[in-house]
Amino acid sequence: MPSLNKPGRLLAALWLLVVLALGLTLLLERGTLGQRIDTDLFALLPRDQRNPMAEVALQSLARQGERHLVFMLGNADPDRAAAAARMFEQDIAQLPLTSQPLGQTLSAISNFYAPYRHNLLSPADAAALQQPDTDWTQRALAGAYSPVAGATLAFKDDPFGFFGNWLQSLAGANKVRPQDGLLRASSQGMSYVVLPYTLNGNAFSLGLQEQVLTGLEAAAQKLKAQYPDVQLRRAGVVLHAATAARSARAEMSTIGVGSTLGIILLALVVFRGLRPLLLAALSVLVGSLVSTVLTLAWFGHIHMLTLVFGTSLVGVAVDYSLLALASGIDSTGPVAARYRKLLPSMLFAVTTMSLGYLGLALTPFPGLAQMAVFAVIGIVGAWLTVMLWFPVLEKQGLQSTALSRAIAGLLARWPRLYGRRWWWLLPLALLIGTGLAQLKQNDDIRALSGINPQLLAEQIDIGRVMGLPSPAQLFIVSGDTPEQVLEREEALRDKLAPLIASGQLAGAEMVSRWAPSAAMQARNAALFATAIGQRPGLLEHLAEEIGLAPEWVAEQRHATPPLRFEDWSNSPAALAASYLWLGQQNGGYASMVLLEGLGDKAATARVGQIKVPGVVWVDKVAEISDLMTRYRQLLTRVLIGAYLVAFAVLSLRYGRQTWRIMLPPALATLTTLAIMGAVGMPLQLLSMVTFLLVLGMGMDYGIFLLEHPDDGRVYLAVTLAAICTLLSFGLLALSHTPALHAFGFSTLCGIGLVWLLAPLFRQTAIEPVVPETGK
Repeated sequence: MPSLNKPGRLLAALWLLVVLALGLTLLLERGTLGQRIDTDLFALLPRDQRNPMAEVALQSLARQGERHLVFMLGNADPDRAAAAARMFEQDIAQLPLTSQPLGQTLSAISNFYAPYRHNLLSPADAAALQQPDTDWTQRALAGAYSPVAGATLAFKDDPFGFFGNWLQSLAGANKVRPQDGLLRASSQGMSYVVLPYTLNGNAFSLGLQEQVLTGLEAAAQKLKAQYPDVQLRRAGVVLHAATAARSARAEMSTIGVGSTLGIILLALVVFRGLRPLLLAALSVLVGSLVSTVLTLAWFGHIHMLTLVFGTSLVGVAVDYSLLALASGIDSTGPVAARYRKLLPSMLFAVTTMSLGYLGLALTPFPGLAQMAVFAVIGIVGAWLTVMLWFPVLEKQGLQSTALSRAIAGLLARWPRLYGRRWWWLLPLALLIGTGLAQLKQNDDIRALSGINPQLLAEQIDIGRVMGLPSPAQLFIVSGDTPEQVLEREEALRDKLAPLIASGQLAGAEMVSRWAPSAAMQARNAALFATAIGQRPGLLEHLAEEIGLAPEWVAEQRHATPPLRFEDWSNSPAALAASYLWLGQQNGGYASMVLLEGLGDKAATARVGQIKVPGVVWVDKVAEISDLMTRYRQLLTRVLIGAYLVAFAVLSLRYGRQTWRIMLPPALATLTTLAIMGAVGMPLQLLSMVTFLLVLGMGMDYGIFLLEHPDDGRVYLAVTLAAICTLLSFGLLALSHTPALHAFGFSTLCGIGLVWLLAPLFRQTAIEPVVPETGK
């Protein structure tokens, strides 16, 4: 039985009370825990670099679109596309989806706008009214018997077609039109039927996701069997979420379960029992629990990325438990004495690792600071668990096994680099230099996303055919009053007009298209009055030609009241564009302008350079990618700083031998970078997180081997720690999600290399210590 002195028992009991109290706190707050986990990437930005208005706009778009689904069925034969669409509608009728029209009918919109018609002009008609040589009489006579389809106004109320043209301009670049009771579009010789739906529930409900995805897959298979020549395109947040969840479950069942079984099997073979594995898991579990509760108390919330990567950094602490357990193999001495002997190396290991991660807290990024606090608290918590509880929980020492003796015995045969053997580093340096020369950086968030490529291609195709605006790139327009917002939108529209005319943009969706500013309405009325109403004899001659009463001329010249924004916002006509209006924001008002047909990078760059007072360009993809770049660059500086701080601290104890600890993780990191360059894998943010992991574990390996240069049991602990890390994180290299694949690949290389390199630089000891073979 272990024999601990009174202070040791007191400290162990005190740590138990602390852990129980924190566990009880987390249990009591479990109901609100989900609300305190942040998933917004913009929350990681420094507060003075964030655009609150942009966040409101993006959240508004997310709420608008997360429950919407669109299906598009296409064929060269319009009738065949319609037949397939009707069958598809019937097959998905039992799913939790509600069919939705794309908007109000042209007739309903026309009825609302009709009283204001003389103030409403399409850009083309406004330009035509400024041309002095236009024959308006002939234009009116030509359209006398060809009224705009769907318009409810008679010829006498819209003789020049201005109102009908304006109504048609409201559709913008949207190519979907009602026909024969269906919504239709056409592109590149194909006729499409569009089926818009709304999800009856939360798009991120796992049960609802699977129900919808399974039902749609069955309907798609039936469609393919009966209409093999009909194309089916799908778009919707729930489809991406369901596909990602299904992929994650599949990978967890293979990679996650495989790594867990591998670690369990390793523990059974090496230790001939699960107790050492359970003790190691206990230290990491306690560390994660303590860091989660205290981080929540410190920041009030915790980011999802903190949980993901912070937990992986806390997992480094498994080194301490494995070293403590392995050092007791075939040991007959007192447990407490053995832990006192381990204390110096363990203390320096946890101190240097914590100082390295605390460098993240000095950065201006809230996300990195939170991750640093989480990791350091978790590492210290795991270390305290090992040092205070393990002497109590180790009721008996571990017995060596054939595999543990074989691994421990490898250290005696592992080469050391000294004297002329250093020449082996020269070809390594050459290979590193060659690989680094080929290394590239890529922080584009699209390259890290795990979006299903088939669904993404279908969504892009739907946007192209329907002429839908992109929700990822937009303008935020703000002003002191709604009228000022509308005027600034119209100024922006004038700036965008050349890009639209040249085909670089298909159009722009904005509130002022549906509710022109009072100033714009006044200009339109003035154009009409100057070109037509005040032109001598024009209306009289037209009335005589058509046979209209003289009173008609006076009606045409009568001033029309302006459309007030308040009246428009409360009307059914506002439904189609109300999601663009952000309302009162920061003491003023704001709206967003979405762009249609923006895909070319050069055009995107030109759009981003447009300057209008009160107008801000927001490129969500570019902002997140820029965020990733800044994080990567900052983490690079933090990593270098961590090396310098760790070297300085370790020098206090190890002096001139400190290089033996620091060189292996440095070489492993550089070699990993070279391998990434050679295989064409770009350097990304997650790679820098991996290199912090390599530094932490590499320093542990170096410290343990420097303190016990020929103790096979220490080498056994190092080897087991490396294998556990490779099984836990290295297997993520098999993931189909690019971000996880990059993280797993760099972990696989970095941890594997530091394990191979660390024993090369150990000091020469007089007598090797390995477990006895007679047990």
